[in-house]
Amino acid sequence: MNSDNMIKDIWKELEEAHVPSVVKRAMDIPSCLKMFCTYNGQDGYYGIAFSFSEGINLDISPFQNLSEIEVSLFKDSSFPDSKFLLIQLVNRDCRVRDIFAAICGNIANTIQSVSSEREAVLLVVSQMRKWQDLFSKKIKTTLSVQEQQGLFGELSFLQKLICSSMDKVHAVKSWVGPNMTPQDFQSELWAVEVKTIVANKFPNVSINGELQLDESTISKLYLYNLVVEILPVDGKTLPELIDELRDSLSQETYATNLFENKLLYSGYFDTDKDVYKERHYYTRKENYYLVQGDFPRIKKENLLLGVSDVKYSISLAVSTENVVEESNVLNTILSYEGNQKVL
Repeated sequence: MNSDNMIKDIWKELEEAHVPSVVKRAMDIPSCLKMFCTYNGQDGYYGIAFSFSEGINLDISPFQNLSEIEVSLFKDSSFPDSKFLLIQLVNRDCRVRDIFAAICGNIANTIQSVSSEREAVLLVVSQMRKWQDLFSKKIKTTLSVQEQQGLFGELSFLQKLICSSMDKVHAVKSWVGPNMTPQDFQSELWAVEVKTIVANKFPNVSINGELQLDESTISKLYLYNLVVEILPVDGKTLPELIDELRDSLSQETYATNLFENKLLYSGYFDTDKDVYKERHYYTRKENYYLVQGDFPRIKKENLLLGVSDVKYSISLAVSTENVVEESNVLNTILSYEGNQKVL
């Protein structure tokens, strides 16, 4: 049983006990941090909690204004010299509850990979810092058509990295699109920006900011342009692509947890997958461009003083001299990562 299903099952059992107060049950996971599922019978709030040494300092003040979430910290009466961190979902919507369960399940999986209680608490806090944006915007609605399309393109390139000889953890780590970075994939020496467009529409691609196509700080910057056709049946859906990636990562626990974490913060939740099954993406064309020389772009050095955050469109039709083969791109990336070349 995966962790989010375990959490929902425990919540159900706690709710059915009809106790008019906060009740808890420990999760049976191999972790150095005690984790509990909780249910507030008086208010109908589902939650998770953690018990840890009182010697670990934790400031919850930054989390007092989290939308949909209530965070409390107090002395743990069940264990000596311990604190009790309680995180409750105050939104009773079933869809939001399922999403909260997925987020909690991801935390449960992630803390199993660390070796100390302090490190596990820091990891939980790190996840909580990301919740403000997640709960204020991304869980309110499903991904827009444009967001689905963009995510499909990013995951298509991630699949290429994973299917190469690149280390799977490094491949998933390089996917930084959910972090709202200038490029969708970044490593120390290379970066790839993914642009997914629909066939038969205006062929220009939109560029967001003067840093997105600025190669001055890295050795190689590529633009991967995926052209798709949206069909009712033929092609691949976003959930199908995600399931393929999950299968590819299934033997790598850390890479799997990292991938699931990034999926959540990209705004993708399995509870919405039936919505995403309606759109099938059929690949019509894909090209790679090496961003250098006369490649059309605006860089920070081109802007007048006071101008920033520019958004513009470029035509890739004028960039034929910058086209490179996929094998060239992957081999370059693998050489930087210290791996063997692809065939």
